[in-house]
Amino acid sequence: MSKGKKHIVLAGDSIFDNQSYVPDEPDVAQQLRYQLGDDIKVTLLAIDGDVTTGVEDQLRRLPEDTTHLFISVGGNDALGQLVELTEPVSYAGEGFLKFNGIQSSFQKKYSSMLKNALSYDIPTTVCTIYKPCFTHSDSSRVMTFLDYGITNETLQKISVTALTTFNDIIIEEAVNAGVPVMDLRVLYDKVEDYANPIEPSTTGGQKMVSVIENIIGNHSFNVNNTVMYAN
Repeated sequence: MSKGKKHIVLAGDSIFDNQSYVPDEPDVAQQLRYQLGDDIKVTLLAIDGDVTTGVEDQLRRLPEDTTHLFISVGGNDALGQLVELTEPVSYAGEGFLKFNGIQSSFQKKYSSMLKNALSYDIPTTVCTIYKPCFTHSDSSRVMTFLDYGITNETLQKISVTALTTFNDIIIEEAVNAGVPVMDLRVLYDKVEDYANPIEPSTTGGQKMVSVIENIIGNHSFNVNNTVMYAN
């Protein structure tokens, strides 16, 4: 590798490891290689289905010449709580109490994950969790969650509201650490961005690639300043 050549590592879940959801089309890592060409090397450590606690194992394989680390994780942690959030409560406050427990547990996991990632002393960017698209025409990926007598539209509203619990923690931990954030909540705003209700399409992947290029080209990692990137 030539001097100064960037090596981008993608860690986390299927937001980056989306090849199986875009058959015969490039996944996010390949799109990044196409866009930045010979100026970069890309390594995909992200694993479809992984949760926040799984990132530590992924980073054990972090290449020594890594120059930039991008982590998108938390969506599967949130998805794992979806069934519980469809259960009735006796009053509104009980629902908030349930959210409090979920949020506290996620914060411990996410804080530990980010602390470990930063111990490698590599410029690191984290991502918020984008809103799902449960009204997508291809709902096969989430059929299990649609078997509880809840409509797609209702599940969408529940999910979008519940995600604030997780994204609040991601942003808080990013600010505490002084790392930039790729804000997928804002970036994913059209059904075409999704291959199914919860995975990125090549259109959505291209959006992320453009933001990644912006971050590695323009963000000053040496000042420990959190900036939200969505374009």
